[in-house]
Amino acid sequence: MSEKIKRCAIYIRVSTSEQMMHGKSLEAQRDYLACYAKDHGMIPVGVYADEGKTARKELKKRKAIHALLEDVKAGKIDVILFWRLDRWFRNMSDFYMVQDILDEYGVYWISASEPGITMETRDGRLQLNVVLSIGQNEVDTTSERIKFVNEASIRQGKVIFGDSNMPRGYKVGIVDGKKCMVKDPNQEEMVNAFYDYFEKHQSKQGTLKYMQRNYDPTFSYSVLRTMLSSEFYKGTYRGIPYCPAYVSEERWARLQQISKKNIKHSPSGRIYYFSGMIRCPVCSQLLAGTGCRSVINRKTGEKRDYCYYRCNRAMIDRICTNRHRLSQNLIESYLLDNLEQEFDAHKIRVEEIKKKKKKERPQTRTEKQIDKEMDRLNILFQKGRINWDYYSAEYDSLEEEKRQLTVTVPEPEQDYSFIEELLRQDFRSIYSSLTPENRRAFWHNTIRQIHLTPEYTVDHVDFI
Repeated sequence: MSEKIKRCAIYIRVSTSEQMMHGKSLEAQRDYLACYAKDHGMIPVGVYADEGKTARKELKKRKAIHALLEDVKAGKIDVILFWRLDRWFRNMSDFYMVQDILDEYGVYWISASEPGITMETRDGRLQLNVVLSIGQNEVDTTSERIKFVNEASIRQGKVIFGDSNMPRGYKVGIVDGKKCMVKDPNQEEMVNAFYDYFEKHQSKQGTLKYMQRNYDPTFSYSVLRTMLSSEFYKGTYRGIPYCPAYVSEERWARLQQISKKNIKHSPSGRIYYFSGMIRCPVCSQLLAGTGCRSVINRKTGEKRDYCYYRCNRAMIDRICTNRHRLSQNLIESYLLDNLEQEFDAHKIRVEEIKKKKKKERPQTRTEKQIDKEMDRLNILFQKGRINWDYYSAEYDSLEEEKRQLTVTVPEPEQDYSFIEELLRQDFRSIYSSLTPENRRAFWHNTIRQIHLTPEYTVDHVDFI
């Protein structure tokens, strides 16, 4: 039987020290993997190279890995080739973090020089975990050694990172013959203005706009957050005196108190019954729970929480036009009043969908004819007479046609016994006796999705 041609990504990595000491060049890995792909009938669709990157580098700093994962998510890759497992990862946490993404998109990997290491068999997984454990131990040992060296450098005031990683207001300078962090004269005024304005006005958003307007249009909220949390600005690093300070310890403590006051905390105990069940009728984004607390008795000062649902793409990102808020109380009342009618309408819709699915496409070809067409497609693609998009679409269509010939899986009947039994009882009385947590569980075990009209009223309801 003919098999679909696989699109492979070639991943290569070598650290600077490895290349200098052992000659493990990227070119050698690339040539080896290209030959492997050709010998196994795979089509290389890209080469992803992390040059000068060690296995100790954080995953976020390995740019080729991220480019590779983006193409995986875009559906451009079927299999990933690398020379050895230690070219891919040398620690278990990063490996399984990426493996989860590959599993989600149905992409697997091949270690070309280690055929026994695989995720497909029990012994292969055992070898995989052994190799990863050894690599993790080497990384941890090296990390401890580097940490010890860095601790000594910090205590001596030596800089341990480059200019590109310097926080705002600092640069690398020479003090007493050694590289140290010193204040940057070009940014010193800006940093002092930042702390003065924030301490006086006690507003993060106001300070952000002030800095963008008067000093740097690219000043971001992440920079603001760093300047309010990094201990460099009070002259220490890991609690050790390290660099010139912009603020004193006492002033830093005051700034931390002000920063904490800027954080808004939602009232505890607010329960959203329909979270994850309602989508925006304009952009289809899931509506998010929001709420407020209002005084309901002026004499006693008693307050009550109110729950609403809104589209955050409109309220926060400003990329949707729907700025309505939907009351949880109104949705709850509507469902209690109309649950039986909505359930009957749902059953009618389900039956109509079943009738449409019964109209099967006529079978015009045999399994042998389909296999022959698959072989023809493979030959045309290998000769470069058709492109990948056409090849993949036609091959997938043939596979589906073949599957329809041999596999007929009856659709499971929906079990409505729970809802039917519920409607025969006085469910309103039962519902009124439930706690808020149990009411939420009740709706999530009964309803799959609530569809809204553009006017923000209930259009129809899908039941589980």
